[in-house]
Amino acid sequence: MKKIQLLLFFLLSGIFCAKAQSTINFQAMPPVEGDMSAEVSQALKLKVEQILTRNGAAATSLYNAFVVEPQLNLLDEMSTEGLIRNVHLVKAELTLLAKNALDGSMYGSIVVPIAGSGKGSMDQTLRSLIANIRVTDAQYSRFIRNARQKIMDHYTQNCGTIMQKAQVMMNTGKYEDAVAYLSCVPETTPCYEQAAEALIQASGLAKTMDCEAQMLVARNFYILHEYDKALDVLSKIPMSSDCNEAARALTDSIEKYINIPPDTVMVEKIVEKEVIKEVPVEKIVEKEVIKEVPVAVPVQQQPAIPALNPKISYSTDNLQVKILSCEGIESQQTVVISMVVTSTERSNNDNAYWSFKNAIDTEGNSYEASKVGHWEGKSFNDSHRDLPYGVPVKWKFYLTKVYSKVPEFSYLKFNIRYCDVVIKDLPVTWKQ
Repeated sequence: MKKIQLLLFFLLSGIFCAKAQSTINFQAMPPVEGDMSAEVSQALKLKVEQILTRNGAAATSLYNAFVVEPQLNLLDEMSTEGLIRNVHLVKAELTLLAKNALDGSMYGSIVVPIAGSGKGSMDQTLRSLIANIRVTDAQYSRFIRNARQKIMDHYTQNCGTIMQKAQVMMNTGKYEDAVAYLSCVPETTPCYEQAAEALIQASGLAKTMDCEAQMLVARNFYILHEYDKALDVLSKIPMSSDCNEAARALTDSIEKYINIPPDTVMVEKIVEKEVIKEVPVEKIVEKEVIKEVPVAVPVQQQPAIPALNPKISYSTDNLQVKILSCEGIESQQTVVISMVVTSTERSNNDNAYWSFKNAIDTEGNSYEASKVGHWEGKSFNDSHRDLPYGVPVKWKFYLTKVYSKVPEFSYLKFNIRYCDVVIKDLPVTWKQ
């Protein structure tokens, strides 16, 4: 009965590691770049994600301690002269390491020889090499199966040490790390119920930290006079959290602004009272209105601007995105999307990966990341830029090769700090 209650807690709180503790899954980590470019590093990480997904071992939880880290070791490189560009022939070894990202425990590794060729720069050659890695290779299935078994053995044999490490994390304020660490204890281990009870305590403390991030986002919306969005964030803060009193105070302040009627409404009420009391005044008002009718004609000639109210969804809850504008430049066949992104996740590293994935307009045209677009001041559709905690960061994305004046994008997808941001129903304002 106790185990059922703990499992229900996990279901309600949304904290999973390895599908209710019965199947151990992994997150793909980027390699240590060294001389490797950011584009090659991201391509290698995506290939590892494909391997994990193919073998049913890809983690979908925000909290997950088990990771697979790739390493690419170049063994031999040879260049030959082609008709137009030189051809690079490369031999390398792909190493995959299964480990715990929080304590560094190693659960297995595999080394796979790979080879490939490419024209142009070495970056292009390496991306071609990575693209040729076969995710269906049986070696990867054995690697994942063996890593899972070693994890089960590790947790069974080291329960006491694991609980001590989790307690140290909580004592030092690393509540989210403790949640990730404890939620990955397999159900079949002797200390599962003890870990589950500690998980309840750690997750409660982690939510208190989360409420501080939510308050920061709400205050940003309040400063920008976006009161509806601020209230939406505040409504999600639990009444039991330490931020409840501050959230109620900010809510009261916002409601005062929302409930203030416009001055024009107050004037209309006064005029109505005067008309009732002084009947002769009605004739004067009517004559003045008739004289002023022609003056209102030029106001109707203002061009209509599409309202920006796209639907935005996130794969994780560590970001807030606001679209400032979406403008098409007809002469350049380009659409410029301006956005503000705020990180709501505390991190020791402010550097974030920004990437454009795909777009589909209302005419059914698709704009694939490998063919179009670049970030402001950059030449690629993916790049890095600092995204400090709680600080709004503005950046523009230039979507190129838009050959027709599409009125709206039905779908856009970005990946920012490993969070998939999906934007739907975004209208375009066109300029010459």
